[in-house]
Amino acid sequence: MRARNTDMMNGHITAPYSNDLKCEVCGAAITYPESLQLQVLGYLVCQSFDCRRIMSQKSSMIPSLFKSHLQFQREIYNERREKEAAKKIYIEEAWAREGQENQTILQFILDKNSELSENNTHVLVIPTGLSRLVSLSKERVKNYTEHLKSIINQAMEYTDSSKVEFDQHHDIHEKLLEVEQRFMENPVLLTISDRICGMCKGGCCTSGREHAYLSAITIKRNLDIDPSLTATDILDLYLSNISSETIDGACINQTKTGCALPKELRSDICNSFYCDSLKSYQMNLADEEDPGMLLAIQRASTCWNTIGPDVSNEVVNIALVQEKDIRFQNISMEYIKEC
Repeated sequence: MRARNTDMMNGHITAPYSNDLKCEVCGAAITYPESLQLQVLGYLVCQSFDCRRIMSQKSSMIPSLFKSHLQFQREIYNERREKEAAKKIYIEEAWAREGQENQTILQFILDKNSELSENNTHVLVIPTGLSRLVSLSKERVKNYTEHLKSIINQAMEYTDSSKVEFDQHHDIHEKLLEVEQRFMENPVLLTISDRICGMCKGGCCTSGREHAYLSAITIKRNLDIDPSLTATDILDLYLSNISSETIDGACINQTKTGCALPKELRSDICNSFYCDSLKSYQMNLADEEDPGMLLAIQRASTCWNTIGPDVSNEVVNIALVQEKDIRFQNISMEYIKEC
């Protein structure tokens, strides 16, 4: 295959068949057929919005100025790419390090509890909810109220919940029914899941902010149950459940003792959501009458923290969990750090 030979002729690109066509900004590979579609532009550019925006400025800038501008943008892109590559390596190393640490903890627990074995002990790594309690600000209440009014007004426009306009919340109810059916068939899983969620204390609630994942379809389902409710009734019902204190940086309804809303007022997202590790545990053991012992290793990050050098994810708690109780394990943090 011939080497790259890209020339500008009368504002068009001419290039032989080549596997070395590159975006002039980021260096991403461009196929020969794609390059033919770019001839009218007079330059090679990938599908990236940023790259296309940068190259579109070429016609409105003098060549020397655009050359400097393009070089600066390339440097920014290369710096970002290097940071992303370094972050990827860090994450892979962190996962490997944490995996080894989890295995060491498991072996320590097995050595200390002779009734346990790897065959009847399942390891589950769970997150940690935020815990700093603050007074609920008027601004947050205002934003929450505006959100509630908006979705209540939307809900009032529909005759029943099946008519609500499709959105990301629409099919969650079916998922909730699947979860509830799974728990009906295996109540032990529900008990253990509740214990794990209680141990976590809201690691999944940190992104609820002032919307609490409530939508028009949530409101309409409540109206379907009790059509006599007015918009004012519903608004008062939700506002009457907010607490004067809330967890800082989390959902407005998250308090020290859990969600301020009763289960029937929560969104289907909240009622059906389980972190990935707990969800996998539920699926794997859905048919097991006796799921055995669960070793819960709790780490510091929430569900939505991004792993990185500036994010702490050390082990903060260890417990053996079963249907009857939770046995917290007395392992010093000094030992865990040495694992």
